[in-house]
Amino acid sequence: MYARTSRKSVAGTVALGLAAALAGAVAAPGIAVADTGDRTQTTACESLWVNDKYGVTHARLRNCTVTWGKNIYDGSYWQTVRFELLDAATDKVCAKSNTIASPSGRSASASECNGVWTPKTANFYGRATNFFICIGYGTNFPPYGNEYTNETPPAGF
Repeated sequence: MYARTSRKSVAGTVALGLAAALAGAVAAPGIAVADTGDRTQTTACESLWVNDKYGVTHARLRNCTVTWGKNIYDGSYWQTVRFELLDAATDKVCAKSNTIASPSGRSASASECNGVWTPKTANFYGRATNFFICIGYGTNFPPYGNEYTNETPPAGF
């Protein structure tokens, strides 16, 4: 003979089952997202300008950032340096920039000759302890103005 289960017992069992299912759904994420291990942090660097000995500005740099990247799984490092460069005196002498990664010594040069703010990007791979960014004009890298900056990484990069 079959034992008859009371309605209260069935309702209690169903309620417990629903509560367990809801608790599991809340505790576990809905869709798993793979973590690539990439971590980045962006720092701002100062604006630069270069004058001639008479005080005329020939080269300018603004909106400078360094994005420091690393991968916590494979240990790789990378950096992206971005800024805008301007040939402030359109005198047929171009504004120039040079970005040097330390300790590798790898560098990236850029120029602008048209009197228009122009975005520049340099990508570096490997761990860097700092970046030396300088600007000048023509073949001159004169000591007039704020012509260089030294950017160091944030903690952990």
